Amino acid sequence: MHSDGDDNEQQRREVDPVTVAESIAGVRSVLLYPREDGHGWSTTREAARWLRERGVEVVLPMPLCERWPDRPEGVELLTRRESRARVELVVALGGDGTLLRASRWAADIGVPVVGVNLGDLGFLSAFSADQLNTCLEAAISGALRWEPRLRMKVEVRRDGRVLTIDSACNDAYIKHGDNPRLLSLATSVGGQVMATYKADGLIICTPMGSTAYNLAAGGPIVGPGTEVVTITPICPHSLTHRPVVVAASADILITYAGPGDTAGAFLTVDGQRSVALQLGDVVAISSDAEPLRLVPPDHNVFKVLATKLGWSGPR
Repeated sequence: MHSDGDDNEQQRREVDPVTVAESIAGVRSVLLYPREDGHGWSTTREAARWLRERGVEVVLPMPLCERWPDRPEGVELLTRRESRARVELVVALGGDGTLLRASRWAADIGVPVVGVNLGDLGFLSAFSADQLNTCLEAAISGALRWEPRLRMKVEVRRDGRVLTIDSACNDAYIKHGDNPRLLSLATSVGGQVMATYKADGLIICTPMGSTAYNLAAGGPIVGPGTEVVTITPICPHSLTHRPVVVAASADILITYAGPGDTAGAFLTVDGQRSVALQLGDVVAISSDAEPLRLVPPDHNVFKVLATKLGWSGPR
């Protein structure tokens, strides 16, 4: 027999969403993912040396590092497919953009990713630049833990067939091209007509992506680990169109309904891949079966906002 207090506690456990963290066994093979502009290469070289001295295999992503003239000795370049059977952890060395690109790589091969922030804001990275050795030590000692983060499956359908398939860790957005035009985007959620947006574009984002383009466009910041998707119009013609948050389980269909006199609309996924849309194309977005395995920071996103964007107010 248990008390009413016990009953209430049980109800809270059943109702409150809980993100379950999974331990990462001590890794023996690591892919280091540096910044594309080369500013993180000295840190990458330092990390590679540190890991190799401790018997850990280190690889780098091809083709990102093919032109690196003085790559660390004994470090191999691998394609994404080749790394699937060789890599146990991806370490991103850069800002949030680098972590996002590394996350796409890690998600595709089904391993966790951890970020060491060499950039500015660093919403997503678990470690700062001066904690590089701390991060690597935690990786090889089995002290890291990952949490699942929602990914989106993104399809472009044309004339009844699937034209492209991609996955988004952050966001997928439809926007006009070089010729600025007001787009018409007929949108349905879970089989129900939602709205036909007249706007410069539309952003669909995960909770992890809510602090990226979505935030700049006036969309809401969503707590990490939440199973929702945000729909945010870019400069809508109607002032009554506002960002909307929907369940991740609800399929989203966006039909490019105009204008038809110019090829001026593009779908971009995670800022990495773009597809030119034709009149009548349908962008279908749903929850991806496989989550991103992210080693999260100890601090939450709201602490970053308070300290780096001034939410904490005057001191």
